[in-house]
Amino acid sequence: MSDVSSGQSSHAIYGGIIVDVAEESLDRASKLLAGVNGGVYKAVGSALSRAAAAGRTHAKKPITEEYSISQSQFLASTKNINHFQKSNGGSISVVFGFRGNVIPLLKFNTSVDGGGRVVTQVKRSGARAALDKAFRASMGSHTGIYERVGDARLPVRELFGPSTPQMMYSNEEVLDSIEEKMADTYEKRIEHEIDALLNGWRR
Repeated sequence: MSDVSSGQSSHAIYGGIIVDVAEESLDRASKLLAGVNGGVYKAVGSALSRAAAAGRTHAKKPITEEYSISQSQFLASTKNINHFQKSNGGSISVVFGFRGNVIPLLKFNTSVDGGGRVVTQVKRSGARAALDKAFRASMGSHTGIYERVGDARLPVRELFGPSTPQMMYSNEEVLDSIEEKMADTYEKRIEHEIDALLNGWRR
């Protein structure tokens, strides 16, 4: 199955969305917050965090409709990343993004049938597939779906589905929707953050 891979649980996948912040918007924030130590970075950083969180929440419904994981699993498996990116020419972009480890196959629609075979479905639109060489086992405190590397009993490797960034970035329509939501949230939040710092509501 193309949606199933083997690897280590520490295998992190990153994805970034670059949203250009208008130079005049940054200039305005810098001028307004000139009297606040690190003000522009505090304002933009906070607005970025809110925007990325909004994008993650916005993504959970279409992604969990396409892939056989729960919304709570999607949120738990998706972390926000965001930062400033300055080019050699001096222009500044804001990078919203996500990272996440590949997700154990057992977290998808996976079970062991009456004959002892592992049967799984990663995408809801796909048929459930039997993995003849796979088995369910507990390794210490972790239970997962494994397969033998060779003919011998050991070694074995765990099987995984895609990471949440891979799910998001493989669907252009969903990605465009996430980008629009995050950009809109950022523009609204940056104004709120500027006001909060100017009025002393937060430091």
